[in-house]
Amino acid sequence: MRQYKMTGSEKADGYSRDAFVGLDEYEKKTVFELLVKELPWSAEWLFYLDPEKALAVTKQIEEQSRGNPYAHVYKLQEQIVKYSGDLNYQKRMIDDFPNYIDRLKPRVVDAINRTPTTDVKLDFFKQVILLEANSDAVARASQHLLDSLNISCEGEREEEYNRLIRALRSDNLTDKKRAIAELRRYGSII
Repeated sequence: MRQYKMTGSEKADGYSRDAFVGLDEYEKKTVFELLVKELPWSAEWLFYLDPEKALAVTKQIEEQSRGNPYAHVYKLQEQIVKYSGDLNYQKRMIDDFPNYIDRLKPRVVDAINRTPTTDVKLDFFKQVILLEANSDAVARASQHLLDSLNISCEGEREEEYNRLIRALRSDNLTDKKRAIAELRRYGSII
């Protein structure tokens, strides 16, 4: 309850796992109900307390909240993918991306990156790099694409990594396309 009632930066720090250890069934139910009121910020903790019930609640709230460009629905979708393995929610994250306001787009790219690597995810990064105007989202998609293809930014491949990042983040569409074509040798990209 102390952590629940915190405000400001203490609240922003989030919960610690210790707050949920040793709760009896009544306390778990009460805490779960409180955390539902804090969704999407508390989604991870809902799943920690009761994964089955959390899945049902987050799916319902995700469905109701989709399409709101200011809502952090991607947080719910990310947790649903993590706990259920349902890649349809990864696709929903990708489908919803264009609707978000600019300040949320880089966060959505990061959330999509935390889902399993699939051809759909790789294609999403490519599309963001080629079509998105938000430079922060493009920068993150570029980094995540290279990371997903296991192109290291350290050691002997650091120079190649930096060259590819510059090209992918470039304002020049031809440079971007050339870099993406070069990446095909690293895996099944698009």
